[in-house]
Amino acid sequence: MKKVSMWSVMVVAIFMMTMMFALQSQAQLEKGPWSLGVPELADVGYKGGGAIVTEAGTVKKIEKMAGVKDGLQMRLVTAQGGKWLVYMGPKWFIENQKVKFKVGDAVEVRGMKLGSAIIASEINKGEWTMKLRNEEDGMPSWECCFPRKLKKEE
Repeated sequence: MKKVSMWSVMVVAIFMMTMMFALQSQAQLEKGPWSLGVPELADVGYKGGGAIVTEAGTVKKIEKMAGVKDGLQMRLVTAQGGKWLVYMGPKWFIENQKVKFKVGDAVEVRGMKLGSAIIASEINKGEWTMKLRNEEDGMPSWECCFPRKLKKEE
């Protein structure tokens, strides 16, 4: 009898935890997928609708994102002196790829403009592209690394 009741309690507990995580994930998606992993948008949500921009420049700094566990962001300076904060994505993904970003690298960032920040959909370095989000809906899309010239042909 004890085994049956313990089993029942465990099944109910697992079910309730699954439902909590599912509801939390659904609530985040309702805020807008572009807001996933972006600290300043964590509470307000952002469904997109801003301009997709492409900015070329030099990496000034790669740093942890404030308010996002293991998130990375890039400080980018353009040749015209423009300064951008680029929200990249999770450290575990970015640091384990063929393309590595370091201070002084010339890169091209494409993504959703948000004030003086860009939520990166892709970052190009040399002949390689790292895709971070789908531009159509803002959902994370961790893909790396493919030759940049092949990307342009698609």
